[in-house]
Amino acid sequence: MKHTVEQWIKERSLIDPGSRILVAVSGGPDSMALLHFLKEKEKAWNLQVLAAHVNHGLREETAEEDEAFVQSWCKTWSIPFFRTYVSVKKEIAEKGGSIQERARQLRYNYLADVMKQEKVSILATGHHADDQVETMLMKQVSGRALLGDPAMKAERPFSSGKLIRPLLGVTKEDILQYCRTQKIPYQIDESNTSDKYTRNRIRQQILPALKEEDPRMQHHFQQYADWLADERAYLERRAEQKWQQQILYQDEHSVTISVNGVKALPLPLQRRGIHLILKYLCIYFNPELSVVHIDQFLALLQQDHPSFSLDWPGNICVKREYDTVTFFLNSNKHPAAKREAVELAVPGETVFGDYVFTADRLQSEDFSEATEHTLICKPEQLTFPLIVRPRQEGDRIRPLGMKGSKKVNRIFIEKKIPRAQRVNWPVVVDAQGTVVWVPLLKKSGRQVPSRTWDEAPFLRITCRML
Repeated sequence: MKHTVEQWIKERSLIDPGSRILVAVSGGPDSMALLHFLKEKEKAWNLQVLAAHVNHGLREETAEEDEAFVQSWCKTWSIPFFRTYVSVKKEIAEKGGSIQERARQLRYNYLADVMKQEKVSILATGHHADDQVETMLMKQVSGRALLGDPAMKAERPFSSGKLIRPLLGVTKEDILQYCRTQKIPYQIDESNTSDKYTRNRIRQQILPALKEEDPRMQHHFQQYADWLADERAYLERRAEQKWQQQILYQDEHSVTISVNGVKALPLPLQRRGIHLILKYLCIYFNPELSVVHIDQFLALLQQDHPSFSLDWPGNICVKREYDTVTFFLNSNKHPAAKREAVELAVPGETVFGDYVFTADRLQSEDFSEATEHTLICKPEQLTFPLIVRPRQEGDRIRPLGMKGSKKVNRIFIEKKIPRAQRVNWPVVVDAQGTVVWVPLLKKSGRQVPSRTWDEAPFLRITCRML
């Protein structure tokens, strides 16, 4: 086992010389073997090994025995030891969820805290090759392998550093043999034999049959996981490149994409892109999205109907309007509030949300034909200061070339601007509240015709998105 674990660590560059490593130790054979292995390498690899144990409050007598056992072993081997008690039952009563889910969350929260307090860069756990097979089968059965990672990774970012799994290349039997050879004591968690947990049922009923078919099946599963991870990463990079080209608008609350642009993408990139959009929106939580949601969205996207609306888990809304689809958060706790009005600096630069305005005074020879991003007007025809603000109820503009006025909201509708974007679309008004410009959409009669550009000086206002 030693040689295999060493090779696994070196090939993947999991541990750098001089590292401080915190080992999550339950007292079972897996974590005890890992702790023993790393402690033996401490001098040769210039490491500092620490250990942490979490009592989940689920097994009153044996849990205390496990904690005392690990503490005693660490004292004998001069390993700094950290421990805590958490109440999984209390957490479930307050927040719901399964025992394993809440226990894992509380355990990793504590381990992350210890890493930060002790300035540790690496957390090591005792997951092994059999655990990997169980994880992959569980995710396949539940359908989670299509959206999430199909297998455990040898390394991933965690807390103030990273989490590593040095034993993924060895089997449970390899670990037990190592414990026997090295005379490493360990505790047995009786809950591992209970058939009320999915993982235990797979371990007891399915793994033995797979091992009978091929004793090296764990190696084949890991090889498959490595290939999948590489191909998945490639697909996601391609999807990110292609979907980025289809984004018409985005801010902290929403992302708007082109319907036709996404429909033109290959189906695998369509599927992956949705997941990337949600990663951008849901920075602080992971929405429980399923394959059903993605299939539903793609099916509706192919229909000719110009509108649809979907409500997804995590307060995520998906709305199609004309040729655009907007993904946005619709949380009562975090509503998309209107931005505050700002005074336009003349001359100077002004930021309004995701828009940047630049204003300067020009002579006729300083500019060429105006674009939708630019308004050119005579300063004497404006009442200063100019203000940039969101649309207000009743806002009207007198469009360039028209005698009458028009509602700004009607312009949004005609330009097919999604409702989620209308809330904070900038409107430029003068000191009297007269709408001078709806940037990128409609100019007022204050825009100076190019035939009079010799009557300088002028005020030029340019708008661009960040």
